[in-house]
Amino acid sequence: MKLPRTLVARLAWWFALSLLALYGIPAALVYVYASVQARQYAVLTLKTEAESLASYLAETALLDAPELHRSEEAPIPMWLRVTRQGTVLAQTPGAPPLPLEPERAGEPPVVEVRFLRSTPPYAVVRHQVGGRAPGLFVEAIGSLEPLLQTKHRLGAGLALVGLVLIPVAALGGRALAQRALRPIGDLVEAIRGLGSGSTGGCRLPLPPGAVEEVSVLAGAFNALLGRLEDNVERMRRFTADASHEIRNPLTVLHTGLEVALRRERTPAEYQDLLRENLQEIDRLHAVIEGILLLARGNELRLARAPVDLGDLAGATVAFFAGLAAEKNLRLDLRADPEITVSGDVALLRLVAFNLLDNAVKHSPEGETVTLDVQREGGGAVLRVTDRGPGVRPEDRDRVFERFYRGGPASGSGAGGLGLSVVRWVAEAHGGTARLLPPDPAHRGAAFEVWLPVLEW
Repeated sequence: MKLPRTLVARLAWWFALSLLALYGIPAALVYVYASVQARQYAVLTLKTEAESLASYLAETALLDAPELHRSEEAPIPMWLRVTRQGTVLAQTPGAPPLPLEPERAGEPPVVEVRFLRSTPPYAVVRHQVGGRAPGLFVEAIGSLEPLLQTKHRLGAGLALVGLVLIPVAALGGRALAQRALRPIGDLVEAIRGLGSGSTGGCRLPLPPGAVEEVSVLAGAFNALLGRLEDNVERMRRFTADASHEIRNPLTVLHTGLEVALRRERTPAEYQDLLRENLQEIDRLHAVIEGILLLARGNELRLARAPVDLGDLAGATVAFFAGLAAEKNLRLDLRADPEITVSGDVALLRLVAFNLLDNAVKHSPEGETVTLDVQREGGGAVLRVTDRGPGVRPEDRDRVFERFYRGGPASGSGAGGLGLSVVRWVAEAHGGTARLLPPDPAHRGAAFEVWLPVLEW
């Protein structure tokens, strides 16, 4: 049987089937028990009548007992007869002409019960007579027709009660299910009524008088809406910040080329312009690589190889030397020799690039940006320190989050994009990335990446 699709209908069906089992099984047991008990009572009554007449005959040997002159009608119609060797010697008036039990070899039982499948059915109790009337048998005959009629009435009554009770109970169960699920239906309508364009400020109202489960469901859905709002807002900020980071190098390239085309220039000037454009292209490439890296996430496979962290830091400082000179910044590299890690050189270069780009971008003119590479804590540390505006206290715990953009005083890089890449790459290599506590003696920010060293 195919179950209905609606939960209310299913609950009604299950309620009806459960009630059918709960009522049908006891009703069947009552029917069988009542039938067996009535039959046993009829046999017991027949035994009592047969035993009483057999006792009288054993004492008197006379066929003048009152029981032989009138039949009994309660609890069932009963007749008595006295037989010997296949012959009826006396019987109650109106006794049915039932066949006699054939004589069997050997000693017959004192009491014998048999049922005749006739119409109507009969029960016969045959009792042996002893004493002064040996060889006589008393047969008590009872009609089972009243018992059958009573059993049929009982079965019909139980079936009628079931046919009335179960549909009524099923309808009641359906009504109760509808009432219990009405708050969920209200929640569904409220969900359908939410605006599809934005989740901002949208919350499900708690239905009045709702049970705890519905309240928990509404609370969980509202919490989900809240998380969706946060994610949508972060995605919007991320899109805006990523667009800004991509637009800046393109704007510089466009402006530089426009200026170069206004007049003829010397080869040296063209080389300087191409060098500046190459730096902007590399910065744009780093931004795009960071976006792709965050998008690919755990699907990325590291191309591990031995990487000298000091050489990598030196190459990154050399790349930013021109940009630092334009801002009158001093880049100070302090690297211990022979610090080798096992990692993806392209991704580790992106870490150093993002940290140094972040520091150069937020450092005022005339300051120093320091890049340290040294052994520490059983591993290698790459630390970049600037003297910029620093990171606001309320932004310190979130600067590494994806899509997070710090306030105007935060040195959090490209709207949190660059630092998100730094943390992801560090953790993919079994390391860590963190923002060091502020130095009371100096303003600025210090970001540190720890990586396990490669032991030879």
